[in-house]
Amino acid sequence: MNDISIQDPSRLPSPDRKVLHHIWLAFAGQVFNEEKLLARHLLPLSGAEVMTAFLRLRQEGWISAVKKVWGERLYFIPSERMHLVQRAFYTPSMELKEDLTVSLMFEAKPGLALDVFNALVYISKNEGLPLTSKGILQKKHIQKLDQLEGLTNADITAMGLEYAHSDVYPPRVAVLLDLMLSLGLLIKESQALVIKADALQEWMELSLDEMNHLLFRSIMERYGRCDPESQHFRQLLCHEVLNEDIWYDVNQLLDEMITEGMVRPEHRDKLYEDGQGWTRFLAGCGWIDTGMSSDDTYTVRWKVNASHMLLDTGVKQDTPASGCLYVQPDYEVLVPPGAPFNVRFRLALCAEHITDDHMSVYRLTKASVALASDLGTTAEQVLEFITQQALTGVPDNITAALMQWGREVGRTSFADLTVLRCETAEEGDLIAAHPKLTEWIYRLGPLFFAVQPDHVSEIRKILSAAGLPPKRQSGGFEQVAGEVQSFEERELVAEGEETHSRYFSAEFNHFLFSSLVYSGRNEQYYEPDADIPDKSTLFPGMENIPVMWMRDLRTYHGTTAKQLIKQALDWKIRVELYINKVRMEFIPQRILRNPWRVYGAAYSPGKTEPEWIELGEGDWQEMRLLIPD
Repeated sequence: MNDISIQDPSRLPSPDRKVLHHIWLAFAGQVFNEEKLLARHLLPLSGAEVMTAFLRLRQEGWISAVKKVWGERLYFIPSERMHLVQRAFYTPSMELKEDLTVSLMFEAKPGLALDVFNALVYISKNEGLPLTSKGILQKKHIQKLDQLEGLTNADITAMGLEYAHSDVYPPRVAVLLDLMLSLGLLIKESQALVIKADALQEWMELSLDEMNHLLFRSIMERYGRCDPESQHFRQLLCHEVLNEDIWYDVNQLLDEMITEGMVRPEHRDKLYEDGQGWTRFLAGCGWIDTGMSSDDTYTVRWKVNASHMLLDTGVKQDTPASGCLYVQPDYEVLVPPGAPFNVRFRLALCAEHITDDHMSVYRLTKASVALASDLGTTAEQVLEFITQQALTGVPDNITAALMQWGREVGRTSFADLTVLRCETAEEGDLIAAHPKLTEWIYRLGPLFFAVQPDHVSEIRKILSAAGLPPKRQSGGFEQVAGEVQSFEERELVAEGEETHSRYFSAEFNHFLFSSLVYSGRNEQYYEPDADIPDKSTLFPGMENIPVMWMRDLRTYHGTTAKQLIKQALDWKIRVELYINKVRMEFIPQRILRNPWRVYGAAYSPGKTEPEWIELGEGDWQEMRLLIPD
C-alpha cells in the first residue's frame, strides 16, 4: 500500500474504504467488537472480506485495539485519525443564508486557558489545597475556586457531566480540578492536592494556542456523551470547512447528519438539545458564540479555528522578545492577550487579580507583595521583574512604593528543620563529601546540616558505617545554636531553562492521570493490543480442506455440495455457482431444514444489488469456494 493511503482513507482499496466508512458511520470513535461489526451486513462484501479488510486497517493504524483481562478485544478508530476519516467521508455543506440576522445568546468568555491559569495561581499562593478526611477539598477552597471569573456552573450543567464528589463540588470546580489532574498539573497526596512543579513550568512555557489544543482535545475525548451520534456531532462541528466568525445553522447540520446516516431521525430532538448544552459549554470555554436567528434557528459562530485545535502541531506562537506589561501610576498592571503565560504567572504571584477581559488587569498592593515575599520573591525582585517587563517603564511612585514595602515586609522568616550537628569542621567535611548523603542533606555551616526528615534512619545507618554514629537522643536549641547559612531562594517557575514538553510527546494522552470526570469510555483501562493475527486465522482448518474445493469449478455429489455450503457459511465467504448456466456469486446467510436449503444473497454478473434467494439441493451445477485476497 503506498504511503499516501496512510494519511488519506479515500486512497485505500475499495473493500478497506467501505469497511472503514461503515465503522466510522456506525461507531464514530467509540469501541466495538467483532460481533458488532459482523452483525451489520456490508453487502456486497462477505463476512470474510470484511474481516480481511479489517485486518489491513489494523495493520495500517486506522483501527486500534485493546484486550480485556479474559482476552476479548475491543476496537476503535484512534482519536488522532478521526479528523482524517471524517475529511475523507463527509464534508458538511453548511451554506450560510445571506439574510441571516442573529441575536446573541451566549458570548464566548475570556477562555478556559485563563480559568485554569487563575486556578493554578490560587493553588500556588496557598501552596496546595488541603484535603479533608474524606479526600475532598476544604469548603473555603471550594468556594474560592467557584468564585473565579470565566466558566460558570450554568455553562456546564446542561452538558450533563458526571464526576466524582458531585454532591460537594460545583460543576465549575469539578471541571477545573479534573483538567489540572488529567494534565498532570495537580497530584493527589495523602492530605492535599499539590502542584507538580516540573509540569507547571512546562505548562507555563506553552503558548495560548498550545494550551487551547490540549484543553480542547481533553474535553473532546473525555467530556460529552459517549454515544456515536453525539460524538459525530461534536466532531463535525469542528470540521475544517467551518470558518471563524461566521454563523452556522445547527439544524442544517443535524439534517445533513440524518441524510448521511449518522443520526437516526427519532434521535434528532435529543441530539439538538444535547448540542445546545455542548455549545454553551464551548462558549463558556471561550471558543464559540451561540445565537438565535430571525427565523428561530439555533446558530453557532467559532471564535477560534476549531479544526486546528484538534490537530497536534506542537508549534509555538511567537512571544514578545522584550517587555509586555503596562504598569500604571494607579498601581494597576495591564496584561495584553499575547503576553507569555510564564510572565503572567510571575506577575500573578506578586499582584492581585482584578479581571480578565480583552486585557487582564492586576494591581500591586502591599499585601500582594507581602504574599510574594512569603512565597520566596522579595520586593526588590518584584521591582526588578516589572521593570524588565514594563513596555513603557515603571512610574516613579510605583518604584518608591515597592522600595518602601520592601523595607516593611518579609525581612525575616521561620523554617522548620531537622538539623545534624558535628563536633568538628573536619567531620563536617567528611559528611558533606559522602556520596550517599548528597541528596538528603544540605550544609548550613561548618558544623551543621539540614537533613530530610523522612530519611533520618538511612542517614543514621550511613553515618554509623562511616564511623560517625549519631547520638540516640536528639539535641535541642542550645546544641544547634551557632552560625547558620541561609537557604538559597528558589523561584516557582525557573527561567532560561530549555525543557522538552511532555504534552507534545508521543507518550502523552488525556487518560494518563487520574481525574474526576467519568468519561464513559473504558478502553484506556485495558492493555493495548498490537498483536494483529494473520489472515489465515480467518479460515481455521484450511489445511484439511481439499484444494479442489477452492481451485476448480466442479459439480459435486449432493452431500459434498452441502459440505461446501456449510464451510462457506462457517468461514463467511462467497461461493461461485452456476445456476442454469449463469455464473453467480452467492453469500450464504443461513441453512434451513426440512427440506434442506440455503438462504443468501446472489449477485449476477454486472449487478451491484443482491437477489435474496433460497437454493435447494440440486438447484445449482458447478461450484467452488472463493477465498478473499
